[in-house]
Amino acid sequence: MRREHLAAFILVIPIIVIGAVVVRYEPAQRPGHVRPGVMTFNLTGVAADGVWTLSDVNGLNYWWRHFKPATLYVTEGDWVEINLRSADLLHCFYIPAFSVGPVDIEPGHSKTVSFRASSSGVFQYYCTSMCGNCHFYMRGWIVVTAPGEDPVEPPAIACPLCLPDFGPPPETDRLVELGAYLYLQKGCVTCHGPEGRGGIENPNSTKATVPDHATTAQKFFLASPEDAEAFIELVQNEVDLTALKDPPEIERLAVVTARFANAEEIIRIGRYSAKLEPDGPVPPLQMPAWKYLVDERGIDALLVYFVSLYPWEEG
Repeated sequence: MRREHLAAFILVIPIIVIGAVVVRYEPAQRPGHVRPGVMTFNLTGVAADGVWTLSDVNGLNYWWRHFKPATLYVTEGDWVEINLRSADLLHCFYIPAFSVGPVDIEPGHSKTVSFRASSSGVFQYYCTSMCGNCHFYMRGWIVVTAPGEDPVEPPAIACPLCLPDFGPPPETDRLVELGAYLYLQKGCVTCHGPEGRGGIENPNSTKATVPDHATTAQKFFLASPEDAEAFIELVQNEVDLTALKDPPEIERLAVVTARFANAEEIIRIGRYSAKLEPDGPVPPLQMPAWKYLVDERGIDALLVYFVSLYPWEEG
């Protein structure tokens, strides 16, 4: 009997010890748990949904669950620690407002970043490594509230690729409609705004905000809605704009054609956002080389869609 009691005791001891370790470890790692003056968060990058999430991501729920982007709430003056890991691909975590990163997060590895929430406000964090179709939505908010004040609620960040009503590509050969679809499907809208209206902030960029696309017709020097429609039709019919024998009556067609070709090349090879302050953070929103993401017809579709957005009635 004594042997049985001894064996039972030997089995129980490891369970008690492990339980004590888990209890001691868990509060230190639980997202948002407050140690004196410190806020700790565990963020996991999920390329499939284009999010950094506070949810536990594992091999079971990764394949069926949609994860929500995390909003981090802290108080001004807090020391913030963020434990980072990736559930799938290489991600790059970046908080330009607090000079955190960019930090590469490889699958199977974790890293911890920290900073002082030195000023109140609403700030964004980003993934700056191209990680899939949802990459451009992979950002979230850090809400820093002054002591004694109520936190604000920032706008939701949602990827239309993850919505059930996004729909299939348009069943048409019209380039403008295809361009409108690609503009959403490829995530252009996250940086250039709904219907190309722009206004998306790009911290420490020389342009302050990402350029709009609603004024593309003006940038191409198209002089009227009639000229714009005629030019769209030329591109639609895959006419060689450099070898027109009987060109349509479009003002400054040579200039329009040259600017269109230049815009095609910018989309193909991408564009770097230069720093406003040389010693400041790298602007987080950089335009990738789209030649790896869309074909030549898709590039033309995007450009004629941009031309179609110009508000001629507003002058």
